[in-house]
Amino acid sequence: MTSKDDIRQFLLDKKESEILELLKKDKTNVQKFIMDIARKDSEWKFRRDAVKILGKAEISESIELLKEILLKDHLTVLRKTAAKALGNLGDEKGIPPLLSALQTSKDPAIIAEVSCALGALKATDAVIILVSMLQLNPDGEIREHAAEALGLIGDTKGIDILLEALNNDKEDWVRGRAAEALGLIGDTKVVPDLVKALEDDQGIGVSVRVATALGRLKDKSAIEPLKVYLEKGQKVETRRAIVYALGEIGDKKAAGIFLNLLENDEDATIRYWACISLGFMQYKRAAKVIERILLEDESVRVRRTAALSLGQLELKTKKAINTLLTASKEDKDEEVRVKAKETIKKLAKTHGYKNQTEMLKDLGIK
Repeated sequence: MTSKDDIRQFLLDKKESEILELLKKDKTNVQKFIMDIARKDSEWKFRRDAVKILGKAEISESIELLKEILLKDHLTVLRKTAAKALGNLGDEKGIPPLLSALQTSKDPAIIAEVSCALGALKATDAVIILVSMLQLNPDGEIREHAAEALGLIGDTKGIDILLEALNNDKEDWVRGRAAEALGLIGDTKVVPDLVKALEDDQGIGVSVRVATALGRLKDKSAIEPLKVYLEKGQKVETRRAIVYALGEIGDKKAAGIFLNLLENDEDATIRYWACISLGFMQYKRAAKVIERILLEDESVRVRRTAALSLGQLELKTKKAINTLLTASKEDKDEEVRVKAKETIKKLAKTHGYKNQTEMLKDLGIK
């Protein structure tokens, strides 16, 4: 039978998965041992790791213990870990102690974890407090976490204060986090404000989060502003975010942009997103470019995606199949060869052939 010392040894050896397995087999005893260690072990690291397990294993019976640690323990690291564990539990009974900690704690590190936990629990009761924090707290780090939590909660009551932060907060990272939160809430009425921020805000990292938010909102009115901003020649991180956002929106109006990027952009990640977006759009006019990319691009990731995209285009042309056959035999990377072979088989099935051989015969390919 498992003992408390066994659990301590597993914690010492960082064998979290083994503990989770033991919980399935002997929940009553193992759960008791973990809670005992979390409550009063002489080594704080064991207590911390036990608290993590309580959250990951979603042990709701530990809520009162986690509440006590969060609100009363003298170690900041344990209070932070307890906050995160309460969020991981997914039990709304964990919301009241988190709200108490949010209102009473002065430590930004604890407030950050508490805010994230409340966001994970979709705690609408926290919205008023978080709005006040975002509006009035002088600590930029706390304002940032308040914005993040409002986005995770997803309540439209947070939109106005997030817009105010997006437009006026003095800290770059707060404005960026506000943009991200607005994207998570999902109300497209904020698109004009996000577009304006994309055009005007020069803060570090803001444009990346704004572009990401516009992608999440999937509003077609953002396509042209994103295109214009891309053409201005931004930092590679921003350009990647814009290309990803255009792919998220998924409108064929952006297909020309993707084709140009796939053929000409120096950044492999941008070519990758362009290629995968053309495939998802099933933009058949991209076939010739994607066929060439499959054989010539220097990036393994891009070539592999090109093989996938040809399958998504559902092509049944001699040129496309021959290109895939060449890649399946001659590409220097095994993953690309495998993906090309899989795509040929997929195309045969898509077009109603019994097998690959029958399709090749029909197309006159030896």
